[in-house]
Amino acid sequence: SLSAGSEVSQESLLLHGPFARKPKRIRTAFSPSQLLRLERAFEKNHYVVGAERKQLASSLSLSETQVP
Repeated sequence: SLSAGSEVSQESLLLHGPFARKPKRIRTAFSPSQLLRLERAFEKNHYVVGAERKQLASSLSLSETQVP
């Protein structure tokens, strides 16, 4: 039978071990109109970068890091 101690060490391994994931960034909840604009931009170009990304972000009132 497993003792409580071994469960804790297993959990600790997951949190701090070699496969520990970096902290999740907070997911942006896009409005329907923002999603539509993002999807249209994505259809034209699968990688929105540089000036286009900056402009798209500001037009959607988002930060550049929030533009996928």
